[in-house]
Amino acid sequence: MSIPWLLDRPPYLPFLEPRTARPPGLMPLGAAPLVAADPDFAAQMAERARLLRAVPDTVLACLPDGHALAAELLDHVIAATRHPFAWQDGTWLRPDGEAVPVDRGRPLESLGRMTAEDWCLLCPGPAEYRLVAAVLCFPSRWSLAEKLGRALTSIHAPVPDYAGDLARRVNRMFEALRPERPVWRVNWLVHAQSALHLPLREEEKVARERIGPETPLYLRTERQTLSRLPRTGAVAFGIKTSLSPLEALSAPEAAALARELGALEAPTIAYRSGGDLQAEAFRRLANMAGQATALGPSCD
Repeated sequence: MSIPWLLDRPPYLPFLEPRTARPPGLMPLGAAPLVAADPDFAAQMAERARLLRAVPDTVLACLPDGHALAAELLDHVIAATRHPFAWQDGTWLRPDGEAVPVDRGRPLESLGRMTAEDWCLLCPGPAEYRLVAAVLCFPSRWSLAEKLGRALTSIHAPVPDYAGDLARRVNRMFEALRPERPVWRVNWLVHAQSALHLPLREEEKVARERIGPETPLYLRTERQTLSRLPRTGAVAFGIKTSLSPLEALSAPEAAALARELGALEAPTIAYRSGGDLQAEAFRRLANMAGQATALGPSCD
C-alpha cells in the first residue's frame, strides 16, 4: 500500500550528535523558518484536512483561557510568513498551490489548514506552564483530550526520568524564552506504524503490536519549535512530523541510531515502544551498519 507522506530520506538526524540526540537538545531557531515546507507537505495537508473534517473533537481543543492565545498565535504565524508561503488579502497561499481563507473566529482550525505543523499553546501558571489549546492532527501515541488543562510535569508524568532534573531544566527554559529568540529541537522515535494520526490514552499503551522480521519499521521525527507570544506571554509549541523507512538510513546513520537505541534503559524502552520493537529495530540497524556484533548488547 502506498503511503503518500513517506519520505525517501529523513529530513533530520538528531541522533548523529550527542547534544541533539537526547532531550532537551535545544538550539536557537535563528534565521530558520518557523513554518516548514518539506516534500511531504501536500500529502500531509490532505491528511490534515481529512482529520479536521472527520474527527474535529479529537484534533482541536481550546479551554476558555486559550482563545486569546490562539488568536495571537494565528497573527504570529501570519507575521512570520516567508517564501514558499504567502499572505494576500486575508488568504494564506500554500506551496502546494492551495489558497486557504483564514477565519479569525476559528484560529486553531485555520492554522490546521495553513501549516503542516501541529500547534500546542501553553500559558503561564502558578508553578508551571499549562496546556490550554491545540490543533493536534499527528500525535505520536498521546491524547490531546487527556493532556488538556494539565501542567508540564503532569503532562510528562509517564515519561521516564522526566520528573526531577529534566523537568527543572524545561521549566527554566520556558521562563527564559524571549519573543525574539525562538528555539527548536528534533525528537526521534522508531515506529511500526505508518499512520501520522496516532492518538492513544495512557492506559491504551499497555497493548503492544507483534513485531517480526517482516514488520515495516519507520523513523519518525518531530521538528519542534518553541516561541514566546509577546502579547499574552504564552508559549507556542510547533510540531512538524516526518516519516521515512528505517532502511532509508546510510550505514553510518544506522550505526549512530543503533548506539542511541542501545543506550536506552528498560523503562524508556517500555514507554517508547516495547522490547520487541526495540530488539528488531536494533537488529536491523546493526545489520545495515555492518556492525552486528560491535554496536552493543541485545535489547531482548
